[in-house]
Amino acid sequence: MIRINLLPRELIEKKKIGAFVVFVSISILFSVLICVLLFLPLRDELPAAKRRLELEQLTLRKYRPVLQELEKLKREESELQARLTSIENLIVSRSPWSQVLYEISRALPEKIWLTELTKETQGKEQILAIEGSSLSKTIDMGKFMENLIKSPLFTEVALLGMTKRTMEKREVMDFAISCKLRGPVPLKKGL
Repeated sequence: MIRINLLPRELIEKKKIGAFVVFVSISILFSVLICVLLFLPLRDELPAAKRRLELEQLTLRKYRPVLQELEKLKREESELQARLTSIENLIVSRSPWSQVLYEISRALPEKIWLTELTKETQGKEQILAIEGSSLSKTIDMGKFMENLIKSPLFTEVALLGMTKRTMEKREVMDFAISCKLRGPVPLKKGL
């Protein structure tokens, strides 16, 4: 069977447009309905979220002084840690004077006595100036310098000068020696 549509074209197009308008209207209505259904639970949660935010801000304001104090303490801790590190470095890098004096006393021959002992710091180097006198002219001074050279604490031992003088009808040689300290050397047990 053959169907023939005898309606004019304008009516057919109006009928198609009407169906399209109905489809678009139903789609818009359905979309609005979905949005409303999704928004309603959020509308109830919004005041609760605002209350939680206010409580968090209140808590933050309450703890802000504590946080500032904590940051201040952290800064102080880092400053103190830096000071402690520099003090530890100084302690590690210095020679204990008991050890230095012990080594000097071990190096001294019998007929030599010291009159002055000074230390200067030039950069990272510690220079020791030793002044003294000897009854046996240069022999004991040579032994003294040789003993200082053998010591693990001293390096670059040098004679700065010597002068002869008379003391109670005896000839005495005054001398000045310079040497550098190597740094801390652990003491041997039993010393």
